[in-house]
Amino acid sequence: MLSRILSNFLVFSAIFLCISSTASSEPLALPGRDNGGPGKYALVYNGPVSAEDCPEAAAEIAKSAGLRVRFVSVPGDIPRLLGNAAVFIIGGTEDDMIPMVKAFTPKVTASIKEYLRKGGRYLGICGGGFMASIGWDEGSEHVKGLGIIAAKARVFHGSFEAKILPVRWMGKTRAMFFKAGPDFQLTKTNEAVEIVATYGDGSIAALMSTYGKGRVAVCGPHPEARESWKDAAANSDGWVSSADLAVQFLKDLLSDRPLGK
Repeated sequence: MLSRILSNFLVFSAIFLCISSTASSEPLALPGRDNGGPGKYALVYNGPVSAEDCPEAAAEIAKSAGLRVRFVSVPGDIPRLLGNAAVFIIGGTEDDMIPMVKAFTPKVTASIKEYLRKGGRYLGICGGGFMASIGWDEGSEHVKGLGIIAAKARVFHGSFEAKILPVRWMGKTRAMFFKAGPDFQLTKTNEAVEIVATYGDGSIAALMSTYGKGRVAVCGPHPEARESWKDAAANSDGWVSSADLAVQFLKDLLSDRPLGK
């Protein structure tokens, strides 16, 4: 009897310790699930049209910048999750973005704009850059974006192939992973705009802009690309990750530094 009581006690203790440890630890940022607890986090979109490994790569950048991560897979959940978000991130997407645009209802779009007006931050990489723009042409159809930057978007050089491109980033040329990303054509605005990077032909590859009290950063190439992506690009020999630029880009976005200074 004593041995049975002792055995049960040890089992109960182990379960209690396991539960206590789990409850006190930071929630894991798992693909396909909403994660995070109280306080500010990077809200990373991984819903319809997200490209393989793009939300996860963006999440790693956020972690490297010192943020916790919370994924959101249902666009309708975005409005209620923005309140605790230090930044909302949309990374790379599939080529056909129409289903995603339709999933971002007027209510979702309005919540993102209100979040930014009050001081929020938005980071858009590749597809996320398209989404931030005024709009772009997809086949014979003109697609309307969120309109949170004063710029139109288009597929750079009309190329949908994965490749490594030279990008002039903050005055230095770096090789970056690229696949069907946009360049940006600025339109008239009263918001402050800072050009961060250009492609080889001088067109805009990345920029940062104010939106009310908030700030928006977008880029066409993938500075966050992981080493594992290199096999998708035919000319990737000798390419090294540019994730350091992505981390600094995000940190700069989160800062209160006046743009252009």
